[in-house]
Amino acid sequence: MKRFTSNDEIEDLCEAMIKDFFKSKHYTNVNCVDIEAFVKEYLGVPIVYETFAEPDPGRIGFLSDGKRPLLVRRGGKVEQVVFPARTAVIEKYLQSPKESARKRFTIAHEGAHDVMGRHIPLQANPMAAFHSEYDSEMTYTPDMLKEMLNVNECFTNRAAACFLMPRFLVARVLKRHNNSQKVILYDSSILSQGQKILIQKMADTMGVSYRAFYNRLQELGLFEDRPVEEYLHSGLRYGGEMNAEHD
Repeated sequence: MKRFTSNDEIEDLCEAMIKDFFKSKHYTNVNCVDIEAFVKEYLGVPIVYETFAEPDPGRIGFLSDGKRPLLVRRGGKVEQVVFPARTAVIEKYLQSPKESARKRFTIAHEGAHDVMGRHIPLQANPMAAFHSEYDSEMTYTPDMLKEMLNVNECFTNRAAACFLMPRFLVARVLKRHNNSQKVILYDSSILSQGQKILIQKMADTMGVSYRAFYNRLQELGLFEDRPVEEYLHSGLRYGGEMNAEHD
């Protein structure tokens, strides 16, 4: 399959859009993207909240094409509703304060579908698009898995991450919390407790989940990989030399 875009192109496009949005709002020193305002005002995509009744419970976001009906629960009854084209429908329970990070990413994802539909119309699926979270206990049909794992979804997820965590804002937050130093990672997988707390603080500042910000640090090359022995000896203070000091 020919790919009509790349991750580098998505990074540049999405960052330019967020900068243009900030300029229109006269934002100068913010650390968190108002993603609802961006999607509604800059992209011109209305956002509505409904209780989903789709067969896949992982479906929590939907961008309508004006044709495909969405199963929603209203007044205790399941209804098929066709929303106007370019309407983002978000699962209502995500309005809970504790679901803020998931709601923000879902809104960003549906906004990204709209942008990809205009930027790469020959590749992006012109039909309605879902944002689905994978459930290990769910039995998926081949069509469901194909929809979740296709290349367009990968590009859309990257664009959503770029909208919420553009490079210039990540750099600003890293400067605020860590003096612009990279996060230390041992043997490409081990983090000290202090570095985990640092990641969580930065994620909270940007209004995203720990996992989303961790992935973003990886995408932007903002981990400093060090040998695990350094952590074992200097961090955890284990090893022959450390033990010898106490003999």
